[in-house]
Amino acid sequence: MIKIKIILTKVNLNIAVIDNGAGIEADKLATIRSKLASNYTSTDHIGLYNTHKRLQLTYGDDYGAVIHSKAGWGTVVSIRIPII
Repeated sequence: MIKIKIILTKVNLNIAVIDNGAGIEADKLATIRSKLASNYTSTDHIGLYNTHKRLQLTYGDDYGAVIHSKAGWGTVVSIRIPII
């Protein structure tokens, strides 16, 4: 199942895509988070990284994508952007 939550606060728009799938193993999740935090560029699987970097370039380092996951439980990818 996939669930989309959109929350508007006074200062931010928070969008979360949540699934109850297989989740991501801890070591792979750590690699993904490390790549998001770095200047990583890839020629394949660029969607998450590209979106994150574009949001940071547009709105600053406090914004972008965050990923949470637990193997066997599912994954949450959240995006936060400011309300301008």
